[in-house]
Amino acid sequence: MSSADVRPAPPPNNLVGVALVALFLALGAALAYAPEGRTPLTFAFVLTGWILAVMAHEFGHAGVAWLAGDHTVRDKGYLAFDPRRYGDVGTSLVIPLIALALGGIGFPGGAVYLRHDLMRGPGWRAAASLAGPGATLAVLLVLALLLNLTADAGGGPLYAAVAMLAFLQAMALILNLLPLPGLDGFNAIRPFLPDRWDPALRKADALALVILLAAVFLIPGFSRLLFGGAASLAHALGVPLSAMQAGWDAFFFWK
Repeated sequence: MSSADVRPAPPPNNLVGVALVALFLALGAALAYAPEGRTPLTFAFVLTGWILAVMAHEFGHAGVAWLAGDHTVRDKGYLAFDPRRYGDVGTSLVIPLIALALGGIGFPGGAVYLRHDLMRGPGWRAAASLAGPGATLAVLLVLALLLNLTADAGGGPLYAAVAMLAFLQAMALILNLLPLPGLDGFNAIRPFLPDRWDPALRKADALALVILLAAVFLIPGFSRLLFGGAASLAHALGVPLSAMQAGWDAFFFWK
C-alpha cells in the first residue's frame, strides 16, 4: 500500500469526552434514586467512570510530555478530550475493560506514545512517566474526598458505586507503579538506564500485560495481595471497607 492510500486519522472530537461525562452524571443521578441491591446501573457507572479515569491518566502523561518538549502530543490528539486517541482500542481499552468486567481487576488501560528524544533530559522523561499515576492518585483522592463529605448521608447505591470506583483507582495506581517494563513505575527509572538495554526493554514492554494477567491468575497469593493492597490504600484515605464490598457486590449484578 502506498502512502497515498493511507488515510489520515480523523481529528479528535471533544464531544466524545463530553458525552461520556454526561453519561457518567446521568448514571450517577439514576443511582442516587435507585433502590438498594444489585443493579446494572452500578456496572455502567463504574465502567464509564473507569474510562474517564483512564483519560485523566493519559492526559497527565501527555501534558507533562508537552511541557518537557514533546509537542507532537498535541498533533496526535493526546491533549484532546477524546478517549479514542489513547492507544490501540483492543489492547488499551477492550482487554482492560473485559478484565474489569469479569474479574474486577483495574488493569492499566490506555497508552500514549511519547517522543522521549524530544524531552529535555531524563528527569523530564521520568516526570512524564509518573504524571499518569499522579493523575490516577488525584482521581482517587477526589473520590475519597467525595465519600468522606457524604458519609453522613447514609450510603446507598451511588455511595457504594463511587467506593467501588475508588477501589479500582487504588488498584490501578499500585499496578501502574510496579517496576515492570511497559509500566509507569519502570518507565520512571528507564531514562537513567544504559542505552544499550533499550532493544531488550522494547521487547519486554509488549509482555507487561501478559505478565500481569499470568501473575493474577497463576501465581498463588498475588491476586489476594493486589486486592488487599488496593482495599487497604483506599481505606487509608477514608473509603469504608463496607462500601467497597457493597459496590463490588452491586457491580457484579449478574452473580
